[in-house]
Amino acid sequence: MGPFLMLMALGANVIAIDIDRPNVWKRLISIAEGSCGTITFPLKKPQKELKDMDEICANAGGNLITGAPEICNWLKTVYPDKPLIIGCYVYLDGEAHVRVALACDGIMKALTDARKNLTLAFLCTPTDVHVIPDEARRDALANYNSLNWRNLLVLPIRMLGTQRFLVKNALSPITTNDGKQVSIVDALIVQQGPNYAIAKRLQHWRAMVARSQGCSVSTHIAPATATASVVHNRSFAWAYDGMPYFKPMEIFEQQTSNAVMGALLVHDIRNPQSVANPQVKLDNPYELFKHCGFHGGMWRVAYKVQTIGEVSALIHFIKILRPFLLLSLLVLIVAVVMKYRV
Repeated sequence: MGPFLMLMALGANVIAIDIDRPNVWKRLISIAEGSCGTITFPLKKPQKELKDMDEICANAGGNLITGAPEICNWLKTVYPDKPLIIGCYVYLDGEAHVRVALACDGIMKALTDARKNLTLAFLCTPTDVHVIPDEARRDALANYNSLNWRNLLVLPIRMLGTQRFLVKNALSPITTNDGKQVSIVDALIVQQGPNYAIAKRLQHWRAMVARSQGCSVSTHIAPATATASVVHNRSFAWAYDGMPYFKPMEIFEQQTSNAVMGALLVHDIRNPQSVANPQVKLDNPYELFKHCGFHGGMWRVAYKVQTIGEVSALIHFIKILRPFLLLSLLVLIVAVVMKYRV
């Protein structure tokens, strides 16, 4: 989900930190060699001691969890007089996600203290609780109340009256201490687990604290994307296939998400009117995540995303079985016709 491919295509100078595995670095270096961009990365040995590309790849990179202090110290010395944008685009399964997010948080904190002209960058998950524009909340309410055919087909499920399936997405606005009303969305997905929620919360906290201290922060909602780390879970893959039934929900391909989120990063760096600029006033720190959200429809869909997963998976299987269902219906019609003809 990171912007590496797009930045290479645009000719950027990327300082790359990735796991110290030769196959990873063969890919990254190959991409850089085929682009107009440049890549700078850490080595475990002096470059002059490495004879060929295989040795370079064998000694490139590092482990963010076990080598965070060394990586941080190295980043303090790289292009010290140049503006630096440091993006956190990490993911691991389970509790390792919290550990790698915490390691990145420590590095970012140290760099904001040590370097000037620094920008922090994050990708927010849409499956979280966010402050949203009021027009998005109104759209979600209108979609819930609409009598379109999609709502009518799932009406029996809505009428079950439980809090598990197809719960209204639009929540009542919250009144703040200063009397202003704030619209929010609850798009948390329990199946992603507490480790995922904590790791993303760490990033939100760092973004808000850094911005309050005068650091530029580019952080936007990225859409639900069919990445390998997501669709390797079969239940998520089934649900993703059925979710576009609930308009305007869309699941994006990785290349599309990369391009759009990369463009938003460049926008934040180049546009002084962007909310990434700490000089731009916000009524509430959480409004940092409100603007330019590429949420894939989760803010405007009729139902809470947590409550459409099982129904979406059911729709997936109906799509698969549709040819057989149509054939069965055709056979039934033919049988009825032949019976009455006889």
